Amino acid sequence: MKKLIRFSVTLGFLLSVSIEVYGDTVDARCDIYPKGMDKTSASIACTFSQRQGFINITRSDGKKYELSPTGDQPGNFLDQSGHPVYRQSSLGKDGLIFRLADESVYVYWDASSLSENKASTGFDQSYQLQGITLRVRSANNSSLNTLIIQPGGLELGNKPISLEIDGTVTAAEIADLDSNGSPEIYVYVNSAGSGSYGSLVAYAVNNGKSLTSIYMSPISDDKKNSTGYMGHDEFRVVELTLVRRFPIYLKGDTNAKPSGGIRQLQYKLVAGEAG
Repeated sequence: MKKLIRFSVTLGFLLSVSIEVYGDTVDARCDIYPKGMDKTSASIACTFSQRQGFINITRSDGKKYELSPTGDQPGNFLDQSGHPVYRQSSLGKDGLIFRLADESVYVYWDASSLSENKASTGFDQSYQLQGITLRVRSANNSSLNTLIIQPGGLELGNKPISLEIDGTVTAAEIADLDSNGSPEIYVYVNSAGSGSYGSLVAYAVNNGKSLTSIYMSPISDDKKNSTGYMGHDEFRVVELTLVRRFPIYLKGDTNAKPSGGIRQLQYKLVAGEAG
Protein backbone atom coordinates (compact mmCIF):
# COMPACT_ATOMS: atom_id res chain seq x y z
CA MET A 1 0.00 0.00 0.00
CA LYS A 2 1.12 3.51 -0.73
CA LYS A 3 0.06 6.50 1.30
CA LEU A 4 -0.37 10.24 0.95
CA ILE A 5 1.63 12.34 3.41
CA ARG A 6 0.81 15.98 4.08
CA PHE A 7 3.93 18.11 3.79
CA SER A 8 2.81 21.74 3.81
CA VAL A 9 -0.12 23.86 4.88
CA THR A 10 -1.24 27.26 3.69
CA LEU A 11 -3.76 29.24 5.70
CA GLY A 12 -5.16 32.40 4.18
CA PHE A 13 -8.18 34.52 3.48
CA LEU A 14 -7.95 34.61 -0.30
CA LEU A 15 -7.71 31.66 -2.61
CA SER A 16 -7.96 31.85 -6.36
CA VAL A 17 -10.40 29.25 -7.72
CA SER A 18 -10.98 28.81 -11.42
CA ILE A 19 -14.71 29.17 -12.11
CA GLU A 20 -16.34 29.87 -15.43
CA VAL A 21 -18.13 33.22 -15.47
CA TYR A 22 -21.18 33.53 -17.66
CA GLY A 23 -22.27 36.87 -19.04
CA ASP A 24 -25.30 35.38 -20.75
CA THR A 25 -28.01 33.09 -19.47
CA VAL A 26 -27.28 29.39 -19.99
CA ASP A 27 -29.50 26.34 -19.62
CA ALA A 28 -28.60 24.04 -16.73
CA ARG A 29 -29.97 21.40 -14.39
CA CYS A 30 -30.65 22.10 -10.72
CA ASP A 31 -30.67 19.32 -8.12
CA ILE A 32 -32.25 20.44 -4.87
CA TYR A 33 -31.20 19.01 -1.49
CA PRO A 34 -33.32 20.18 1.49
CA LYS A 35 -31.21 21.08 4.54
CA GLY A 36 -30.13 17.99 6.45
CA MET A 37 -31.33 15.59 3.73
CA ASP A 38 -29.11 13.29 1.69
CA LYS A 39 -31.56 12.81 -1.19
CA THR A 40 -32.80 15.31 -3.73
CA SER A 41 -36.30 16.71 -3.50
CA ALA A 42 -36.19 17.73 -7.16
CA SER A 43 -34.05 17.55 -10.29
CA ILE A 44 -35.31 20.34 -12.46
CA ALA A 45 -34.37 22.43 -15.50
CA CYS A 46 -33.05 25.88 -14.66
CA THR A 47 -31.13 28.80 -16.10
CA PHE A 48 -27.95 30.36 -14.72
CA SER A 49 -26.44 33.78 -15.31
CA GLN A 50 -23.66 35.76 -13.68
CA ARG A 51 -22.93 39.42 -14.30
CA GLN A 52 -20.42 41.52 -12.39
CA GLY A 53 -20.46 39.02 -9.54
CA PHE A 54 -24.26 38.91 -9.20
CA ILE A 55 -25.83 35.50 -9.85
CA ASN A 56 -29.36 34.63 -10.91
CA ILE A 57 -30.72 31.09 -10.97
CA THR A 58 -34.25 30.56 -12.26
CA ARG A 59 -35.92 27.17 -11.98
CA SER A 60 -38.47 25.95 -14.52
CA ASP A 61 -41.09 25.86 -11.74
CA GLY A 62 -40.71 29.63 -11.33
CA LYS A 63 -38.58 29.76 -8.18
CA LYS A 64 -35.68 32.20 -8.37
CA TYR A 65 -32.40 32.68 -6.50
CA GLU A 66 -30.99 36.19 -6.74
CA LEU A 67 -27.53 36.24 -5.16
CA SER A 68 -25.44 39.30 -4.38
CA PRO A 69 -21.73 39.07 -3.44
CA THR A 70 -20.91 40.08 0.13
CA GLY A 71 -17.76 40.49 2.20
CA ASP A 72 -14.14 40.27 1.15
CA GLN A 73 -13.95 36.50 0.74
CA PRO A 74 -14.84 34.80 -2.56
CA GLY A 75 -17.86 32.55 -2.65
CA ASN A 76 -20.00 34.43 -0.10
CA PHE A 77 -23.38 35.83 -1.17
CA LEU A 78 -26.68 37.05 0.18
CA ASP A 79 -29.95 35.88 -1.34
CA GLN A 80 -32.91 38.15 -2.11
CA SER A 81 -34.08 37.80 1.50
CA GLY A 82 -30.70 38.74 2.97
CA HIS A 83 -29.80 35.20 4.05
CA PRO A 84 -26.19 34.04 3.62
CA VAL A 85 -25.28 31.73 0.72
CA TYR A 86 -21.96 29.93 0.21
CA ARG A 87 -20.76 28.93 -3.27
CA GLN A 88 -18.72 25.75 -3.60
CA SER A 89 -16.87 24.48 -6.69
CA SER A 90 -16.65 20.79 -5.68
CA LEU A 91 -18.32 19.75 -8.95
CA GLY A 92 -15.30 20.97 -10.90
CA LYS A 93 -16.01 21.65 -14.56
CA ASP A 94 -19.46 20.04 -14.25
CA GLY A 95 -21.11 22.79 -12.23
CA LEU A 96 -21.37 24.69 -8.95
CA ILE A 97 -22.98 24.13 -5.55
CA PHE A 98 -24.83 26.84 -3.62
CA ARG A 99 -25.44 26.31 0.11
CA LEU A 100 -28.51 28.26 1.21
CA ALA A 101 -30.10 28.57 4.62
CA ASP A 102 -32.72 25.87 4.03
CA GLU A 103 -31.40 23.89 1.04
CA SER A 104 -28.47 23.23 -1.26
CA VAL A 105 -28.70 23.83 -5.01
CA TYR A 106 -26.43 21.79 -7.28
CA VAL A 107 -26.19 23.54 -10.67
CA TYR A 108 -25.00 21.26 -13.50
CA TRP A 109 -24.06 22.83 -16.84
CA ASP A 110 -25.13 19.69 -18.71
CA ALA A 111 -28.93 19.52 -18.63
CA SER A 112 -29.20 16.65 -21.12
CA SER A 113 -29.56 14.02 -18.35
CA LEU A 114 -32.81 15.50 -17.05
CA SER A 115 -35.52 12.88 -16.64
CA GLU A 116 -38.83 12.87 -14.82
CA ASN A 117 -37.74 9.90 -12.71
CA LYS A 118 -34.03 10.68 -12.42
CA ALA A 119 -32.92 12.53 -9.27
CA SER A 120 -29.17 12.68 -9.89
CA THR A 121 -26.56 12.10 -12.53
CA GLY A 122 -24.22 9.12 -12.64
CA PHE A 123 -20.46 9.31 -13.11
CA ASP A 124 -18.73 7.33 -15.87
CA GLN A 125 -15.33 8.49 -17.12
CA SER A 126 -12.25 6.73 -18.52
CA TYR A 127 -8.66 7.89 -18.01
CA GLN A 128 -5.46 6.78 -19.74
CA LEU A 129 -1.80 7.30 -18.88
CA GLN A 130 1.40 5.37 -19.59
CA GLY A 131 -0.46 2.59 -21.40
CA ILE A 132 -2.94 1.98 -18.58
CA THR A 133 -6.68 2.70 -18.81
CA LEU A 134 -8.82 3.23 -15.70
CA ARG A 135 -12.58 3.60 -15.97
CA VAL A 136 -14.43 5.11 -12.97
CA ARG A 137 -18.17 4.51 -12.54
CA SER A 138 -20.78 5.34 -9.91
CA ALA A 139 -24.57 5.56 -10.21
CA ASN A 140 -24.60 8.58 -7.86
CA ASN A 141 -28.30 7.94 -7.19
CA SER A 142 -28.37 7.80 -3.38
CA SER A 143 -26.40 8.77 -0.28
CA LEU A 144 -24.52 5.44 -0.48
CA ASN A 145 -23.24 4.29 -3.88
CA THR A 146 -21.10 1.58 -5.42
CA LEU A 147 -17.84 2.78 -6.96
CA ILE A 148 -16.38 0.58 -9.70
CA ILE A 149 -12.84 1.05 -11.01
CA GLN A 150 -12.20 -1.00 -14.15
CA PRO A 151 -8.52 -1.23 -15.13
CA GLY A 152 -7.22 -2.05 -18.59
CA GLY A 153 -3.73 -2.96 -19.75
CA LEU A 154 -2.49 -4.63 -16.53
CA GLU A 155 -0.24 -7.67 -16.99
CA LEU A 156 -1.75 -9.77 -14.17
CA GLY A 157 -5.41 -9.34 -15.03
CA ASN A 158 -7.94 -6.53 -15.14
CA LYS A 159 -10.53 -7.55 -12.57
CA PRO A 160 -12.64 -4.52 -11.54
CA ILE A 161 -12.52 -3.09 -8.03
CA SER A 162 -15.94 -2.53 -6.46
CA LEU A 163 -16.57 -0.83 -3.12
CA GLU A 164 -19.29 1.12 -1.32
CA ILE A 165 -18.76 4.85 -0.87
CA ASP A 166 -20.47 7.34 1.42
CA GLY A 167 -21.65 9.98 -1.04
CA THR A 168 -21.26 10.60 -4.76
CA VAL A 169 -18.28 10.80 -7.07
CA THR A 170 -17.73 14.42 -8.09
CA ALA A 171 -14.54 14.04 -10.13
CA ALA A 172 -11.50 11.85 -10.75
CA GLU A 173 -7.96 12.38 -12.04
CA ILE A 174 -5.15 10.17 -13.27
CA ALA A 175 -1.58 11.18 -12.40
CA ASP A 176 1.91 9.95 -11.53
CA LEU A 177 2.67 11.86 -8.34
CA ASP A 178 5.73 9.81 -7.41
CA SER A 179 7.13 9.93 -10.99
CA ASN A 180 7.80 6.18 -11.07
CA GLY A 181 6.39 5.59 -14.55
CA SER A 182 3.15 3.99 -13.29
CA PRO A 183 -0.05 6.02 -12.88
CA GLU A 184 -2.45 6.43 -10.00
CA ILE A 185 -6.19 7.13 -10.08
CA TYR A 186 -7.66 9.63 -7.60
CA VAL A 187 -11.45 9.58 -7.12
CA TYR A 188 -13.08 12.46 -5.22
CA VAL A 189 -16.19 11.74 -3.17
CA ASN A 190 -18.49 14.17 -1.37
CA SER A 191 -21.15 13.08 1.10
CA ALA A 192 -24.72 14.27 0.58
CA GLY A 193 -26.46 16.86 2.71
CA SER A 194 -25.38 20.29 3.89
CA GLY A 195 -21.93 19.22 5.12
CA SER A 196 -20.67 17.71 1.86
CA TYR A 197 -17.72 16.08 3.61
CA GLY A 198 -14.97 15.08 1.22
CA SER A 199 -13.12 11.79 1.00
CA LEU A 200 -10.64 10.18 -1.36
CA VAL A 201 -10.51 6.76 -3.01
CA ALA A 202 -7.20 6.15 -4.78
CA TYR A 203 -5.22 3.29 -6.31
CA ALA A 204 -1.71 3.02 -7.72
CA VAL A 205 -0.51 0.79 -10.56
CA ASN A 206 2.36 -1.52 -9.54
CA ASN A 207 4.86 -1.73 -12.41
CA GLY A 208 2.04 -2.15 -14.91
CA LYS A 209 0.91 -5.40 -13.27
CA SER A 210 -1.76 -4.76 -10.61
CA LEU A 211 -3.50 -2.13 -8.47
CA THR A 212 -2.82 -1.34 -4.84
CA SER A 213 -4.75 1.06 -2.61
CA ILE A 214 -3.49 4.47 -1.54
CA TYR A 215 -4.18 5.57 2.03
CA MET A 216 -4.89 9.11 3.20
CA SER A 217 -5.28 9.60 6.94
CA PRO A 218 -8.61 11.16 8.04
CA ILE A 219 -8.57 14.90 8.57
CA SER A 220 -9.83 14.26 12.11
CA ASP A 221 -6.47 12.67 12.96
CA ASP A 222 -4.81 16.05 12.46
CA LYS A 223 -5.97 18.09 15.45
CA LYS A 224 -4.29 21.28 14.31
CA ASN A 225 -5.54 21.38 10.75
CA SER A 226 -9.00 19.95 11.45
CA THR A 227 -9.80 22.94 13.67
CA GLY A 228 -12.70 24.78 12.06
CA TYR A 229 -13.32 22.00 9.56
CA MET A 230 -16.97 21.38 8.59
CA GLY A 231 -16.67 19.77 5.18
CA HIS A 232 -17.04 21.36 1.71
CA ASP A 233 -13.74 19.83 0.55
CA GLU A 234 -12.24 20.28 -2.88
CA PHE A 235 -9.45 18.04 -4.24
CA ARG A 236 -7.14 18.68 -7.20
CA VAL A 237 -3.88 17.31 -8.56
CA VAL A 238 -1.41 20.18 -8.96
CA GLU A 239 1.85 19.11 -10.62
CA LEU A 240 3.27 16.40 -8.28
CA THR A 241 1.03 17.05 -5.28
CA LEU A 242 -2.55 16.40 -4.28
CA VAL A 243 -4.17 19.57 -2.97
CA ARG A 244 -7.11 19.61 -0.57
CA ARG A 245 -8.93 22.87 0.19
CA PHE A 246 -11.81 23.64 2.51
CA PRO A 247 -13.34 26.70 4.23
CA ILE A 248 -12.60 27.35 7.89
CA TYR A 249 -15.53 27.86 10.25
CA LEU A 250 -15.15 30.07 13.29
CA LYS A 251 -17.33 29.89 16.38
CA GLY A 252 -20.86 31.02 15.53
CA ASP A 253 -20.50 30.60 11.74
CA THR A 254 -23.44 29.12 9.88
CA ASN A 255 -22.95 26.31 7.38
CA ALA A 256 -23.60 28.72 4.54
CA LYS A 257 -21.17 31.42 5.69
CA PRO A 258 -17.69 30.40 6.89
CA SER A 259 -15.60 33.38 7.97
CA GLY A 260 -12.19 31.89 8.74
CA GLY A 261 -10.74 31.87 5.23
CA ILE A 262 -9.52 28.86 3.27
CA ARG A 263 -7.15 26.13 4.46
CA GLN A 264 -5.04 24.32 1.90
CA LEU A 265 -3.30 21.02 2.58
CA GLN A 266 -0.77 19.51 0.19
CA TYR A 267 0.10 15.79 0.03
CA LYS A 268 2.88 13.83 -1.62
CA LEU A 269 2.79 10.12 -2.43
CA VAL A 270 5.25 7.85 -0.61
CA ALA A 271 5.70 4.12 -0.24
CA GLY A 272 3.84 2.52 2.67
CA GLU A 273 4.76 -0.50 4.77
CA ALA A 274 3.44 -2.93 2.14
CA GLY A 275 5.37 -1.38 -0.73
